[in-house]
Amino acid sequence: MAMIQPSFSFSHEFTYDVFLSFRGTDTRNNFTGNFYKALCDGGVRTFIDDRELHGGDEISPSLVKAIEESRIFILVFSINYASSSFCLDELVHILHCFKANGCLVLPIFYDVEPSNVRHQTGSYGEALAKHEERFQNNSEKDKNNNMERLHKWKMALNHAANLSGYHFNPRNNGYEYEFIQQIVRFISNQINRVPLHVVDYPVGLQRQVLKVYSLLDVRSNDEVKVVGIYGPGGMGKTTLAKAVYNFIADQFEFGFEFKLRNSSEGISTIKQRLQRKKVLLILDDVDELKQLQALVGGLDWFSVGSRVIITTRDKHLLASHGIDVTYEIRELNKKEALELLRWKTFKGSNLFGKHIEEWNSLLDRYERIPNKGIQKILKVSFDALEEDEQSVFLDIACC
Repeated sequence: MAMIQPSFSFSHEFTYDVFLSFRGTDTRNNFTGNFYKALCDGGVRTFIDDRELHGGDEISPSLVKAIEESRIFILVFSINYASSSFCLDELVHILHCFKANGCLVLPIFYDVEPSNVRHQTGSYGEALAKHEERFQNNSEKDKNNNMERLHKWKMALNHAANLSGYHFNPRNNGYEYEFIQQIVRFISNQINRVPLHVVDYPVGLQRQVLKVYSLLDVRSNDEVKVVGIYGPGGMGKTTLAKAVYNFIADQFEFGFEFKLRNSSEGISTIKQRLQRKKVLLILDDVDELKQLQALVGGLDWFSVGSRVIITTRDKHLLASHGIDVTYEIRELNKKEALELLRWKTFKGSNLFGKHIEEWNSLLDRYERIPNKGIQKILKVSFDALEEDEQSVFLDIACC
């Protein structure tokens, strides 16, 4: 099956913070109703659909639009959720958005066992069996279409039940309002997260973000995965890592960017803050062997589904510790370089709107006065070369 590429935007405006999917006859007048009020009271823009009040068996275009304009999806799996074909079709569409857009999907298992949803047993197995029996009485064409629909429902239930979420049993898990407040706090933290600053002109970044995104495989929740980004200084490794972070951070309990300066102190801080949580962690500019030794030996600190992005100049540093999922930062192609030049020259430059004489004057100064920032970056890479390699570099540079 072909992988669905996510749509990509550095700044996406959502109409709703949260979309609630639930079985109305089960929870509208109790848990979901109370949960909806708590979200609204907390300033969370929440879409709740009263479809069962006006009937109908198909998802309306307005509901599809609401799904596609929502940032976070909360699935309230209750005893009779699977008895509603409407809920199941809605679930399929939500997971399509999850795969395509990298949004956060949060299941809540209310008075049901996650295993019943995952394996379609108990009330879920009974409900799906009734759907199948009903489909068997359709015409041949409708029967085939609906059996395919049934298959999608089962796959969606299994997928959703494997995502990190919450489980509440009204008889054994304490006060419901405390459970609700716990989730509302988590959601509030998600929607109020400040994105990392990337760049003013993200030319050429989209294609590289999508490649790293595919390497991270964020849809898989069965392991902790580490991806290394490597390349020379000044090529944009940190920028790329931050852009990936902004793209997928909503799918994790915690996101954290960390620049390791002292290996023992740094690793200790990471362990203290992020232990046993599903995290997205950026370790920027790793250049010491002992930093990776301490980290790779501690991946069991994190919950499965966590992702670690490491940026380094040294590809061999990654390979020596078994980090074989890597991405080499690429320079801009000619089209992208020209686009960046246009942005910098005609829109972002201090020369914008100036006369040609001022352009020529500044160009002459740039030729005579080296850029200190570029010099500093190049010096780090130069110092990392062997002595004979430094000689070759200087010979080429002076030609």
